[in-house]
Amino acid sequence: MLSTLMKRFRRIPYISLDKRQWMKAMIRQEVEREKKVVMFYIDIVKLTEVEHRYGDTSAKRVLHIFESILPAVARQAFEIKGRIIAIQKLWGDDFAIYTSFSKMMSEEDCQMLSIHFQELAERQLNRQVSFVNREELRVHIGYAEIIGDDIVKELYTSVKHAVHMAKYGITSEKYSHIRQFHKLLEEENVQMHFMPIIHLPNGEALGWEALARGPVNSLFATPAALFNYAQETDTVFRLEHICRKRALEHIRYLKPHEKLFINLDPRAIDDPFLLRGKVQMLLAEYELTPQNIVFEITERHAITNYAAFRKIIEEYRKQGYMIAVDDAGAGYSSLESITEIYPDFIKLDMSLIRNIDIDPIKQALLETFVSFADKVNCKIIAEGIETERELETLMDVGVIYGQGYYLGKPDKGMAQLCGKAMNFLRFTMEKRIEQEAAPILPTPAMTEILAKTISVEKHVKVRRIHEIFEQNQRIESVVVLENGIPVGLVMRFSLYQILGGQYGIALYYERPVSQIMNTNPLKATKDDKLDEVAKRAMARDAYHLYDVVIIIDENGEYIGIVTVQKLLDKMASIKLEMASSANPLTGLPGNVQIERELNQRLKRIDHQVVIYCDLDRFKWFNDRYGFEVGDQIIVRTANLLREASKWYGSGSDFIGHIGGDDFILITTAQCANDVVLFIMDAFTPYFSDIYEKRRMGDGQELSMSMAGVVLYAGKYTSAEQVAEKAAYVKMVAKAKAGTVFITDCELPGEEQIRIEG
Repeated sequence: MLSTLMKRFRRIPYISLDKRQWMKAMIRQEVEREKKVVMFYIDIVKLTEVEHRYGDTSAKRVLHIFESILPAVARQAFEIKGRIIAIQKLWGDDFAIYTSFSKMMSEEDCQMLSIHFQELAERQLNRQVSFVNREELRVHIGYAEIIGDDIVKELYTSVKHAVHMAKYGITSEKYSHIRQFHKLLEEENVQMHFMPIIHLPNGEALGWEALARGPVNSLFATPAALFNYAQETDTVFRLEHICRKRALEHIRYLKPHEKLFINLDPRAIDDPFLLRGKVQMLLAEYELTPQNIVFEITERHAITNYAAFRKIIEEYRKQGYMIAVDDAGAGYSSLESITEIYPDFIKLDMSLIRNIDIDPIKQALLETFVSFADKVNCKIIAEGIETERELETLMDVGVIYGQGYYLGKPDKGMAQLCGKAMNFLRFTMEKRIEQEAAPILPTPAMTEILAKTISVEKHVKVRRIHEIFEQNQRIESVVVLENGIPVGLVMRFSLYQILGGQYGIALYYERPVSQIMNTNPLKATKDDKLDEVAKRAMARDAYHLYDVVIIIDENGEYIGIVTVQKLLDKMASIKLEMASSANPLTGLPGNVQIERELNQRLKRIDHQVVIYCDLDRFKWFNDRYGFEVGDQIIVRTANLLREASKWYGSGSDFIGHIGGDDFILITTAQCANDVVLFIMDAFTPYFSDIYEKRRMGDGQELSMSMAGVVLYAGKYTSAEQVAEKAAYVKMVAKAKAGTVFITDCELPGEEQIRIEG
């Protein structure tokens, strides 16, 4: 029965309001016969104008005439090359003609048939319609091929495609461009370039932003052209979907601590490809996690329904993805988006960054953003950095991350920081280290606040980690080991976030913990100083900011952990102690810290030199010219010692202020001579402006007596013994004129040791 009907309809076109299932079967049959199925879209141009000018009755008559001539015109035009499967009325004056041709039918043939149909239809229509003083009626036509892979979907998309053709005119240059764009989408001919996002304090890549490019030397080579055509043809979601697929093909090149930033238009945010498990499986294949992916929600388009939008964002978060607000400050509703999304990163639009080095208003606005980001625990990324001065200003304000042509242009691979920017950041980092190198009280070693947590081997299943957390509510971390060496870390909140996603348990529960662990946790040795570890801990990205620090021994084996809370508490108590005992004039550590430091240095096996410094004739200057000059001399002396240590010290030197005009400097034996020689050469010039300003012409000059006590294992057992020896050596030094340096090794009966090592 069905075959009989099919044969009949091959001869007589069928006009229907809605016969989708029937047409699907017909189209499927033609595809299986290896035919090329093409849908031609037809409509009458400006039929509504006819209705407004001549009335509803006239418009209906035009439509009735068009419907009556359509089958004959269609047969006359299209059956030259093939045959008509069906004619469908879509809506109003819009029709779809489904045709079957040989596989050899070309694009040019379809275009010529369309032009032929258009001429025939317009001639027949205008011959039968007669209005006084009217323009000729015109007919739009467009076409699209139905491949047959997903006929239901193609029935819809082919109409959209053909409508665009009809809109621009089948012979117009604009439609030729639209046709090329649709071909680009069909072939998914989109390439991705990657622009580095740099951690400005050290020049390392935080990650890369994936940027779409069309074919080289084509109309769509630039992102602007590519997305303009997508906007015009209502294919933004499809284009973005292709871009995301292309971008995710490159995740294999990411290291565990690096991130891939992918743009996500608010209008196309609900992408099943991202939300239904496929990406998680891809990440697991390369031993990465959703934390390696950051979705950038662009600010270029307004978000109209925040309730629905926020719900989808939460789905992304549950699966472990990170979120950034892109183009913040570019318009629409920046602050509203940020407050609704709670992003991990805020990407400031280049319009705020351009010429920021000379624009105080922009600088003030940026300072507000940085302060806000610190308070809500997210990171600022400055986009569009194009000059060294802009970069320098951003770093001065406190921006941690940046991207722009000055740092690195987009490239096909994972581009790194460019050489010019690398040199600038290296110079800035060295300058910062020098500025921070002023000796302060060394903090205790990590072993003082060491704690223990459960450790497992890397082959243990995720299910077991979940059981550990469920059975031990006070444990917040599990360290992952391989032969005693820590290779990863799992935090409670991180595990629950991964498993709480829609497919989390199904994907990961029976997999090894190595597939979800943080493979780049912060490690510190048991001898590292608290202040150094604290700086490294607080420089981590927001997601890992409160992960525990793993402590290892000299062989790299696991000892224990230190929580960030304990680390910060200990640092706070140390700073409080330093503030309470530091000298208020110079800011240098006082006697409590000096004694503790000496006792710690006595335990070291390498040779140390303790240099006691005493100003000569300081009391005379203080009495003669007043306490203001005296204070200035004390501060200058402290700065001289700092400078000597900075340029010639070991990097771990200690400077203390005993009181009055007495100071102490502790350095290594290898550095002692150079430090002392600098002090002796620079001492007089350091105070020359004080002499000149007050016309001190009485011949009195300051000098410094320096007494060196060499420390080595077993020589002294307490700070008191060192102080006693230093007092005697200083007395000998003060008997000599000028700025001098004498060590206890130079005294009669003492063991002779060359302090320069």
